[in-house]
Amino acid sequence: MTDSKLFLDSSVWLGYFLGNLPEAKNIVDSQENILLTSIISIHEICKRLKTLGKTEKETGSAIRFIEDNSIIVNLNKEIAINAVNCCAKYKLHTIDSLIYSSARAMETIFVTADSDFKETPKTKIIAAPNRGSA
Repeated sequence: MTDSKLFLDSSVWLGYFLGNLPEAKNIVDSQENILLTSIISIHEICKRLKTLGKTEKETGSAIRFIEDNSIIVNLNKEIAINAVNCCAKYKLHTIDSLIYSSARAMETIFVTADSDFKETPKTKIIAAPNRGSA
């Protein structure tokens, strides 16, 4: 991906911070990508890191990293209204549809590790590497 505008879902950022999604590291660390993130993902990331027992300092550091390395996209009326259609058309939960609609409003490729988005256009789903079976 050269000079790509990529809208990262919380799952990608969490995979980056937790080290369990190697492709997330490649995307985030690439100098060729313009990264965008929903303000809602900030909430989801903070909540998940807290649930995992991360300290306030660790969580704050992660959020500062996101702010320094991506454009934070706020919600607006257009995104909220378009999200209603995404809920129905792609069977997304409200939060997911707000994040996805934000990506569409910014005319980006949406990058996620969440298979709930498998039917959405302009979406790239990345997955953790297979560990193999016994």
